[in-house]
Amino acid sequence: MSRKKRPLSVEGKKWVPSIQDWSWIITIAWMAVANVWKPFGLFGFVCMLTPIITAASGRGKMHCSRVCPRGSFIGKIGSHINIGLKKPGFMTSKNFRFALWAIMMGSFAVMLVIFIPRGLYATGNAVLVFMEIATAFAVLSGILFTPRAWCTYCPMGFTTERIRGLTRKRQRD
Repeated sequence: MSRKKRPLSVEGKKWVPSIQDWSWIITIAWMAVANVWKPFGLFGFVCMLTPIITAASGRGKMHCSRVCPRGSFIGKIGSHINIGLKKPGFMTSKNFRFALWAIMMGSFAVMLVIFIPRGLYATGNAVLVFMEIATAFAVLSGILFTPRAWCTYCPMGFTTERIRGLTRKRQRD
């Protein structure tokens, strides 16, 4: 079965070909190395900043659909182990997504304030633990509902969606 090829440009912005078939390896490799050498956990910031930079460049949620290593990872796991329960409707509501975003970003900010003064090892470990917890929630969601259920309320997806709205509004003005 052949996949339908998507255009490599949308609204005049160049898109990258999807790497979703293998980007899950990035998640596993990053977590493995960061669990051995804690400062490597700081590369988790790359995973957080890449979708923001992509969205700010006018490419919207391209990162989510074509690159996201966590999305690729949970898609792989969820496609093999999936109960298929109906996802509660509130999980895709804007209020739930905003609340989850606020809780996660707020706790991440507090964590950084606490751990940055303690040095690279402590900060790298804190970023790693934060992202491992988010990945655990994503995997659980993928097992319970649909493989990429997390992607419908992922805080980074929510952020890029807001950025996309701002860039489109700016383009109209």
